[in-house]
Amino acid sequence: MMRGMLRGAAAGAAGTTALDAASYADMALRGRPASSTPERSVETLAQALRIRIPGEGDTRRGRLQGLGALTGMVTGVGVGALLGAAHELGWRPRPLTGGLLTAALALVAANGPMAVLGVSDPRTWSAADWISDVVPHLAYGVVTYVTLAALDD
Repeated sequence: MMRGMLRGAAAGAAGTTALDAASYADMALRGRPASSTPERSVETLAQALRIRIPGEGDTRRGRLQGLGALTGMVTGVGVGALLGAAHELGWRPRPLTGGLLTAALALVAANGPMAVLGVSDPRTWSAADWISDVVPHLAYGVVTYVTLAALDD
């Protein structure tokens, strides 16, 4: 099981790189700024847990941005590890199905906490907002699942 989780974590890291590349390409093409929802999520969660993020002004903002980015990486690697465990237990759909299911799982893992925390409400997103979110997660799903399958013995 551990070996499957490690393979999945490696696949999730590859998928996270693909997600980040797709997001940064979208930002470059459309000239849009980075989303602030990851750091707002960290800040909201810290407040709910009564954890103080130290610093003032730019120092605190830098910490929140770093923690927001790290939570995205942890989510991507964690989803990959879960898939690796499922793969080890025999879950092996075809690549298209596996990639789409992986993308859907990543979307829920990334957006669910933001919705629960009240940071963002996907029901209010525009079509452009959805495209900016779905396309990178599709890249994540395909790269993660294909990488996981490629790591089979």
